[in-house]
Amino acid sequence: MPLHPFLSRTKLYKPLKKLLKPINNVYRYVDFVEFISINNGKGKLNDYYNKKATYKNRMQLHEMLLSELHDKPINYIEFGVAAGEMIKKWSSTNSIKESRFLGFDSFEGLPERWEEKQQGHFNQQGEFPDIKDDRVSFVKGWFQDTVYGALQNFDFDNRSIYHLDADLFSSTLYVLFQIEPKLKKNDILIFDEFSSFNHEFKALEIFKSCINSKWNFEFIGAVNNYRQVAFVLK
Repeated sequence: MPLHPFLSRTKLYKPLKKLLKPINNVYRYVDFVEFISINNGKGKLNDYYNKKATYKNRMQLHEMLLSELHDKPINYIEFGVAAGEMIKKWSSTNSIKESRFLGFDSFEGLPERWEEKQQGHFNQQGEFPDIKDDRVSFVKGWFQDTVYGALQNFDFDNRSIYHLDADLFSSTLYVLFQIEPKLKKNDILIFDEFSSFNHEFKALEIFKSCINSKWNFEFIGAVNNYRQVAFVLK
């Protein structure tokens, strides 16, 4: 006889869940450490281990990518815009007329708690970043209400750079499956909080397992001890 009828009837699954959750977290953390070990010393930019890692260093990864892409037509698609620092950086550095810059955000902050940040953190009071560039556009709303429809009408002929800065596991995984039909060789994926191993890292690992090695996610760079990580599809 299986164990689950007993656990269900006695409600013993409740204390077991509390007991086993830390073990699951440890497993995911070790999984992330394995990723570090495999990619240590690799990539065009890799600062591991950097004792002086700071939030401002994240710009180094984008500048490295822009050094190769500033003069080429691209699609820069960002999930999690907040104040617009990165989409402004990309649109101001890449001046090619055919380039397009698209940002998705609720502009109302996080829909739930993430790490030490509370629900509503990053709230922009519903306001878009002030970027005066006709190539830049924003889609306001929760991803599940906006992403699918907006991507149906977007032209993906240019090489695409996807900046995944959604932070949360659920948001990141949802976005990965929405962009999957649009992905093509040499597209780039940038994760802004990759070392959040129960969120962005976990989302990518599950996504990769679901698409059955359709793409090789070639590691091309990381900063802040793998907090920000970039891959190119091969």
